[in-house]
Amino acid sequence: MQPITEYAPARIAILALIRLVFGLLLGVVAGAVLWAVSIGDMKPTKPGDMPSWWMFLVGLGLGLAALNFVAGGVGRIASAFARDCYFRAGPAGVAIRTPKNGWFGRYWIVEHRFGWSEIEQIVYFVQRINLIPVSRELRFALTGNRKIAIERHFFSANVKELQQKLLAMMEAAGR
Repeated sequence: MQPITEYAPARIAILALIRLVFGLLLGVVAGAVLWAVSIGDMKPTKPGDMPSWWMFLVGLGLGLAALNFVAGGVGRIASAFARDCYFRAGPAGVAIRTPKNGWFGRYWIVEHRFGWSEIEQIVYFVQRINLIPVSRELRFALTGNRKIAIERHFFSANVKELQQKLLAMMEAAGR
């Protein structure tokens, strides 16, 4: 099998740094809320004000979210430099090896291998929030209702180019 595209650790590390900075900013907000409730003068004065214990729970929730973002950023930086990650294809099929991120910075390496006969469809997919594209991925629909999604930030090539290369190789393989 020949490499189709290169693994992009710098892109993953940059996205991880963005996540890390967002987590730190969220942590500052959580710290400010907790400080205002516990030490500061944030006490309910009117009948419609939130009780102090409720704002304390909000601060704790923000703190846990900040911890998740910071730990996720650190874990993604570590996963950016994982070894032996690749995207290969050849006459036998496709082989992909990438890190998969878990909760609180954990990650593991996932390897997919499948032949051309197992692939039903290769789809270029754009995830959108309120019509704004937020990420792109290459989705493989395999036999047996299995689906595999490969996010764009793992590799240097454009997802649309990858799809075109793979469809051409699939056609050349007789599928």
